Amino acid sequence: MKTIQRYPLVSFFVIAFAITWTLQITGIILASRQNMTLSNETNFLYFLELLKLKLSSAQFLAYGFFTIGAGPLFSAIIVTWILEGKDGLSTLWKQCTKWKVGAKWYLIALGLPVVLSVASVGIGLLSSGGKINYILKLPIEHFLPFFLYMLVFTGIAEEPGWRGFALPRLQNRYNAETASWVLGILWGIWHFPFIIYYNYQAGIAPLAFSLLGLTLGIIGWTIVNTWVYNNTNSVLIMILLHGWSNTVQSYLVLSSNNMTAQTMYGVLPWIAAIVLLRVYGKETLTRHSKPLIPS
Repeated sequence: MKTIQRYPLVSFFVIAFAITWTLQITGIILASRQNMTLSNETNFLYFLELLKLKLSSAQFLAYGFFTIGAGPLFSAIIVTWILEGKDGLSTLWKQCTKWKVGAKWYLIALGLPVVLSVASVGIGLLSSGGKINYILKLPIEHFLPFFLYMLVFTGIAEEPGWRGFALPRLQNRYNAETASWVLGILWGIWHFPFIIYYNYQAGIAPLAFSLLGLTLGIIGWTIVNTWVYNNTNSVLIMILLHGWSNTVQSYLVLSSNNMTAQTMYGVLPWIAAIVLLRVYGKETLTRHSKPLIPS
C-alpha cells in the first residue's frame, strides 16, 4: 500500500503489465496447444462461438485468459482506490461517461481513423502499381458487432488506464509532448508479448524491427490521442476512438494484406502529431495554458 501511495505511476504500470502479460502469455500458451490463432478478429469469432455454446472448455480457457488481460483497466481501478478511495473512482467514472464534448470531437474520433486508413491503403496501392490482395478478415455483416466488441475489449479494457489514470499524472510532471512519449513507449512495450506471438504465427521477420516500428507508430498516435484527451477531458471519447480505429484498421488496412499500407498506418499519425504540435504547442496541445484534465 505504502509503495503504491509513494510511487503511484510506477505502481500503475507495473500492475498493468503484470496482469496483462501473465494472463495473455498463459492464454497464448493454451491457444498454441489447441492450434488456435489469437487476434482481434479471431477473438471476436471465438466470442460468437462462446455465445452459441460451441467453444470447447480448452478453447474457452485459452480465449478467456487472453481476453481478461485488461491490465490497464484493472490497474487504474486498483491504484485509484488505494490512492483516493471512492472519490477517485467517482472522478474516473465521470471521465469514462463524459459524452458532452461537442460534435467536433465525435467527428474527429470517427473521421481520423478513416482518413488515416484510406490514405495508408491508397499509398499501398500506388506502391504496388494498383494491385492489392484485398481479403476481408471478417465478413462485412460483422462490422457493427465487431466494432462493439472492440469498444469493450480494447477501448474499455485500456483507456481508463492509459488516458484516465496515467496521462493526467504524467502531465503533472511533464509537458504534453514528453508525457506522450513516455506513455507511448510504455504502451508499445505493453503490446510486446502479443506482437512477438503474432509475428511468429505470421512468419514476419525481423522481430526487432517490427517491435521498434510498432512502438514508434504508437508514440505518434499517442500524441494525437493526447491532443484529443486534453481538449475533451473525456475517457469516453478515447474509448470510442480506440475501438473505432481498431475496427477501421482491420477492415481497411489489415485486410489489404499490403505491407506498405500497414507501415504507413504507423507513419501517418506522426504527420498529424507534428502538425498538432506546431499548431497547439508541446506544453498542453490545447489553446489553454493548462490542459483540461483532473488535478
